[in-house]
Amino acid sequence: MKKIITLVSCLISFSCLFSRGWKGDDTIAFRDSLMRKVEHLPADTSRLSVLLDAAYLHQNPPYNVFFAKCLYEEARKQRNIYYENLGAYYLAVCYDKKHDLDSITLWVDELQELASKIGKYDYYLEQKAAISRVLASKKMNEKAAFVAKEVLKEAQERKSNNGIVAAYNSLGCTYAAFNRSDEALAALLKGYRACKKTTKLSLRIDILSRLSSRYADIVSGLPSKDPDRVKRDSVLFYLEKMEGLLKEVLSKEPKTVNNWRDVMVDCQTRYVRYYMHHKDYSKTAEFLEKAKNLLTPEVDSVYWLNIQLMELQYYARTQEYDKGIALIDQVAPFVERGHIDVFETLIFYKSLILRDKGDWNEGIHTLKFLLHKQDSLSIATTTSQLEQVKENYQINELLMEKQKITNLNYLRAIMILGVLLVLMLLFYLYTGYLSKRIALAEKEAIKAAELSHADNLAKERLKLEISHDIRTPLNAVVGFAEILADADNLDEESKSAYNKIVQENATQLLDYVNNILELSRLESGKIKYVEGSCDFIGLFRAVIEEADKNGQNCVHAELHTDLEKQMVRTDQARLLSLFESLAVSTVDTEFYHSDITVKRVEEKSLLLVTVVNTPLAKERFENKTAMIRNEINAHFIHYFGGYYKVDEQAKQGPSVTFTYPYDVAGLHIH
Repeated sequence: MKKIITLVSCLISFSCLFSRGWKGDDTIAFRDSLMRKVEHLPADTSRLSVLLDAAYLHQNPPYNVFFAKCLYEEARKQRNIYYENLGAYYLAVCYDKKHDLDSITLWVDELQELASKIGKYDYYLEQKAAISRVLASKKMNEKAAFVAKEVLKEAQERKSNNGIVAAYNSLGCTYAAFNRSDEALAALLKGYRACKKTTKLSLRIDILSRLSSRYADIVSGLPSKDPDRVKRDSVLFYLEKMEGLLKEVLSKEPKTVNNWRDVMVDCQTRYVRYYMHHKDYSKTAEFLEKAKNLLTPEVDSVYWLNIQLMELQYYARTQEYDKGIALIDQVAPFVERGHIDVFETLIFYKSLILRDKGDWNEGIHTLKFLLHKQDSLSIATTTSQLEQVKENYQINELLMEKQKITNLNYLRAIMILGVLLVLMLLFYLYTGYLSKRIALAEKEAIKAAELSHADNLAKERLKLEISHDIRTPLNAVVGFAEILADADNLDEESKSAYNKIVQENATQLLDYVNNILELSRLESGKIKYVEGSCDFIGLFRAVIEEADKNGQNCVHAELHTDLEKQMVRTDQARLLSLFESLAVSTVDTEFYHSDITVKRVEEKSLLLVTVVNTPLAKERFENKTAMIRNEINAHFIHYFGGYYKVDEQAKQGPSVTFTYPYDVAGLHIH
């Protein structure tokens, strides 16, 4: 009895390679007749619609591949992506039934490309899940589980209900293939719970079929007298649900009966198995007869053989030995061509029936026959297994090579992406750096333009007024010199006063000319600054002290600073001249009280000098000597990296402000 159960399980797990045959001439005649009608239709959706109906109504051999291929090729000619997707789907279904891994993988790849264009992924995900079942049938269990989980993840991301149900269905089938019964049942239950009214009927029926099978396997492992009531009821519950859905779909689409005939036979044989296990032989015979009545040439031969074996088991249980032996003799030739290992079990079981019947001689004769056939059967079995091993090995090698290529492509893509990200980051940082440099350059340019504009204005004023400034003291010198030449009529006091005027104007004229010449030589580059180290604060104090000793000086300067000493790189003689121009004036008639402030701007390493109320900042440049002196001072300060500004309208009084870089190494703070 156990051998019969094992035999049935083996047959359900494998696809039968032999067929009961069809009338080839009738098949070709029907196909050609339909295609002639199609060719007379316009090359638009009306032709595609007829081909779609043909592919939908004939999803089993011998027409399934032909009509699906015609639909796909016609859709490609018409560039109708919707029908092209359907044609690819029905072709994938054909190769799913054949368990042709390479072909179904090819069409699933095509469906993936079409799905991305259409935006609907149900057909693609359903057939990708079918790849998992094909892999499981070839004992590639780990790969099958991986593909099923991959489909489940993708279906959940795309919110495809059909994809989710198909994924759980394939995952349950895969777990069952390598005896992970609890996980298989859990996956199938999840698939069943995920079903909705909108879920494809074929998926719902397939889930129910597998659930009834899983619960039947569980019940068959329990004692026949006391099976688990819940699990026993579950078998019938899912079988009745399955049968109800089959009736529903056939009532709506009676023309599709041949598409569902395999499933209908499978449903009835499950009832047979259930009632036989519980020794209800009247029910067993009833459903066995229903299953036999459903047999037509369209039924897959594996289901036909399954019915024969169920019937054989029924005869064994009811001790109808002659009928059992007759059935074995009828089935054996078909089994020998398709499944050698099953053929051995079948012949051995015949010898056991003969033994139970009491016909020992015939039983021994049957065993001798089996031993005689064993060598040839073993050779055939070994050859078949070797071919299968080679096929699986080659497929595994191809899959490994494909995975290596995929991983390498991913690695390259990640590396390229990483390089691009680094380049983008560098570009971003570089552009930010350039932007800052450009902003600083623009500020400097604006500042330089302002200074240049101010310098140009000063030079223009100088050009306009220089002739007047030279003529005035020159006329005074010449005029009073002529008067003194006629000194006979002048007293000593007048002579002394006129001599003083001549001397002052000559001195003023000489200073004025010297300043103009110095400025000219500086701008032409004829005068070079001699750089050296100098104490800025000490030199300034020395100039102020010396100025205070000069009785003719009309400037009283006071230095305000917290610095005792500050070393700078400079031309000491030129810096001394600048300080003297700010703190000394002997030609002015007005007295000045100047406040000089020196501060350190540490973040820029600059000294900030402000001189308030100095003759060099007189309003409107009344003293042209002062204006030229400011030009000389500005040239000097700019050369050493500072700025020089004259503000005759400052709030605190006419002021000169300038900056000067200091030597950080010579920094002294007190």
